[in-house]
Amino acid sequence: MGHQSLTSGMELRDNILVSGNADSTVKVWDILTGECLKTLEGSNKHHSAVTCLQFYGKFVITSSDDGTVKLWDVKTGKVVRDLVTLDSRGSGGVVWRIRASQTKLVCAVGSRNGTEETKLLVLDFDSEPK
Repeated sequence: MGHQSLTSGMELRDNILVSGNADSTVKVWDILTGECLKTLEGSNKHHSAVTCLQFYGKFVITSSDDGTVKLWDVKTGKVVRDLVTLDSRGSGGVVWRIRASQTKLVCAVGSRNGTEETKLLVLDFDSEPK
């Protein structure tokens, strides 16, 4: 079974495709067989449209217009941890796009109704304490 709405992003690594969707789901596919191997879900899943995703080693990082960025284990299909949680009620924070390197996560964040300019949130996981 595929997604129920518009696909907002896809990442391909070897024969594995991960897709995010406006239906708030993230799915892992085998592109050779067309089989959906896993739906990334659980009690800590996204509660609104997935806006962006990126492979990160054996994990995938996803963002949503619910104001969260999550790190998922592709094999188990479970959330490892929330990386970002914004206040997303009403016109609150939305994470539109993400990009990650080995030590940094950059999130383009804004508001759902366009009342705020998009800002870049940079998390540096390798910085030395000051």
